[in-house]
Amino acid sequence: MFITSKNAITEALSKELVKILYIKYPLSKREKEIIKFAERKKIKIKIVDKKEMESIIGKVYSIAADIEENAEIGIDLFLDKILLNKDLKEKRKPLIFILDSITDVHNLGAIIRNAYFFGIAGIIMPKDNSAKVNEKVYEISEGAAYHLPILTETNLNRILDKMKDKGFWIYYASEKGETDLENFKFDSPTAIILGNEHSGVRETIKKNSDGSLVINSLNDFDSLNVSAASAIIGYAYSIFKN
Repeated sequence: MFITSKNAITEALSKELVKILYIKYPLSKREKEIIKFAERKKIKIKIVDKKEMESIIGKVYSIAADIEENAEIGIDLFLDKILLNKDLKEKRKPLIFILDSITDVHNLGAIIRNAYFFGIAGIIMPKDNSAKVNEKVYEISEGAAYHLPILTETNLNRILDKMKDKGFWIYYASEKGETDLENFKFDSPTAIILGNEHSGVRETIKKNSDGSLVINSLNDFDSLNVSAASAIIGYAYSIFKN
């Protein structure tokens, strides 16, 4: 997979996920800094002309990276690593976002970026009927997708059952939620489900949850973008844990 965002390339280099860095002159100061970073990381650098860059990437860029995608891991290892991570102050009360049918890549990338910014422990999303973690998502997340554990699974209800067995409490966000976010206590391992941009969380997922949350509006306008909701929830979590 190829990425062309400078921030995303820098993050991929820091995580040692870049296989080859392609460059086409002339270069900006920022791009020269990226190349120096790649050299320190001993990454293979290939100089190409305009025609070669277009044939490889599909468009002409001055810099592009061929990267390895983050490897998928099983749910048990995913949860155990989150619960036992000694580097996290919130190791006994992590928050995970579960994304139910988020199909827009811009929303997915923004949610990942928000989650990493606010210290969310990881993201779980379905393999089907969901945006893929592709080049666009990596770039929209500004490289956060390289740092945040992201697990894709076939059956979300099975995942919810597994998480409950591990001590997680499961809630879904809804404009008709039972508990106000400002009154919610993140005092145990928690997962919050964010639903589809138009239809919300599926009924089968709701029934397998422990409750629901609402972000209160200050007027009668109840429409909030799912990525914006993720930022508000992330902020509330960061305030509680600190």
